[in-house]
Amino acid sequence: MTVLSIVVVGLGGLTALLGMYYAARDLNADLVLLGACALAAAAWAVLGVALGLKDLAGGNPPERVTLYGYLATALLMTVGGGWVGLFERSRWGSLVIAICAAVSVVLLMRLEQIWPGGFA
Repeated sequence: MTVLSIVVVGLGGLTALLGMYYAARDLNADLVLLGACALAAAAWAVLGVALGLKDLAGGNPPERVTLYGYLATALLMTVGGGWVGLFERSRWGSLVIAICAAVSVVLLMRLEQIWPGGFA
């Protein structure tokens, strides 16, 4: 697992835990939770750019469609979760952020399983 992957997992896990805390305390998403979601999305974008550059440099992932599909899904889920949290002003918006962040962490772990010690 690369350092960038560890950062993405850490930010995603922190966002998921923070979202679950907000949902348990019946709090709506504020700037702290939305900021954590934005940081996780930015980390996914940086990871996507790094993997794209690695692919352009001749890294040749086994299945490009799967790789870029996972990257796009994780980025869109993180951004979409933040979007829902912004407009759903109840505990459910915070819970959606938590679920989307947890799923994005699972997607990254799945990428590591598809290419163990390889491209990702």
